[in-house]
Amino acid sequence: MSRRFISTQPVEVSATAHLIELLYDDGTHDETVICAGHGGAVEPGTAELAVELATATEDAVCWATLGYDGEGSAFERFHPPSTALGPDEYPLLGEIADRGFDRVLSLHGLADDEVLVGGATDDGTKDEIAERLDSALSVPVDVVTEGQYSGTHPENFVNWLAEGNGGIQLELGPTARSDAAETLRETLQTWLTEQ
Repeated sequence: MSRRFISTQPVEVSATAHLIELLYDDGTHDETVICAGHGGAVEPGTAELAVELATATEDAVCWATLGYDGEGSAFERFHPPSTALGPDEYPLLGEIADRGFDRVLSLHGLADDEVLVGGATDDGTKDEIAERLDSALSVPVDVVTEGQYSGTHPENFVNWLAEGNGGIQLELGPTARSDAAETLRETLQTWLTEQ
């Protein structure tokens, strides 16, 4: 097994704000990548959860961004749509863009206290993940297949990173990213280990 390393790259830096890109990778793994494209203060708890899940999962890669804005809203400043996240703007994402991962899991924040399971992966996979999370968490868990949280657009990075263009997008409400984060991580890690 090769050793994985953390690399960081500044994407945007000013006197009061910064966006940093993070990659946890050994340069070869193509089984699982766990992403948080809007981490830091943009969608709090997502990048931390992605890193914890990747470091606890054998051969997993993690790609995330961490955005902070000391004078305004990090969400407003550093939250492009997932279809706009690509290798041209994010060089570390470019390092894994052509691998064709077997599993891509993208973690996002959601204002409503629920969990939405989407992405362009097959319905059976989304249903299985939703059932496991629904059994483990105290908040509602639903599968979404259309709308702004569905994550089904082919230009969404969760899908083009996946071999066959079908990743899993999880929209996580406040409870799933804070009080229940450990339970969520354990549930997802168990699922990933069984794949």
